[in-house]
Amino acid sequence: MSCELIAYRHFRNGDPPQLLKLWHECGLGRGAAFGITCDALDLLIFSVQYFDARGLIVALDGERVVGFVHAGFGSNDTGSGISPERGVICMIMVHPDYRRQGIGRQLVEQAEKYLLAAGTTQIQAGSAPPRDPFYLLLYGGCQAAGFLESDPLADPFFQAVGYLPVEQRFVYHRDLKTTSDPIDFRILGNRRTLQLQITDKPRTLAPWWVTRLGQLESIRFQEVPKRGGAALAELTCIGLETYTHTWKARAAGLIDLFVPQELRRKGYAKTLLLDVCRRLREEQVDIVEMQVSETNPAGIGLLQTAGFKKVDTGHVYLKQLA
Repeated sequence: MSCELIAYRHFRNGDPPQLLKLWHECGLGRGAAFGITCDALDLLIFSVQYFDARGLIVALDGERVVGFVHAGFGSNDTGSGISPERGVICMIMVHPDYRRQGIGRQLVEQAEKYLLAAGTTQIQAGSAPPRDPFYLLLYGGCQAAGFLESDPLADPFFQAVGYLPVEQRFVYHRDLKTTSDPIDFRILGNRRTLQLQITDKPRTLAPWWVTRLGQLESIRFQEVPKRGGAALAELTCIGLETYTHTWKARAAGLIDLFVPQELRRKGYAKTLLLDVCRRLREEQVDIVEMQVSETNPAGIGLLQTAGFKKVDTGHVYLKQLA
């Protein structure tokens, strides 16, 4: 099929079934949720408060959707809303039968025009915090991680259309069925004075959090003193039911790990991680996922010493526009 015969238009309400079919046919690798339904797309993309149909452009061969690109915007500094200056190409795919015909390049150009019209001057390719408006729990895992190495066509494509890699995000898993807890005497000491506490109250209620994570089932784990007092370490746990078919396992994701600055390097984060893994193992969870940026060596070291293994790497790209 000649690229000249491909038509492009904005998203319409009748598109989701074809988009879902394309999603399953494109072979996006281990980091993509498979076996999902249109309900998942509706919850995690189309019903999000700031979804704009103009930012999702589809490529058509006749009436058949053969590709699409989705562009959006990241959060502002306060998390109170989106920032038009922070444009991001969240997802792009072309059916295998239609690749190497210039369709992907045309889709990127359409997305860039949309973002430029909104005021973007520097476009990011690959969702990653805080530019991660869509595809939570659909691509990347428990968080957006750019475009993954397990999705091997992404890197050469984006570099060919002028995007440069600027950040790596590492995806770590811990297999709760086979991995035993590491021995750490500092952790044993912490457990004498601390206890694991569960709450459904998030650490933040910023609109950016509410419109994305607020619609999902989540719980907050905290490590608190047995004698009472404020939490010394805390994180959020979300279920990864969308990945059950892909990974053939029951999985959970851990995000938003927080320890006050003055309490770090005391083993509280590691104590919390290991206690949460114990609790999730009791709940028949098979895999726990966490992600960390290459710019966070302390976080990388924490996950490695807590028994997590790297399973994938995501790449984030930037393109400076005139």
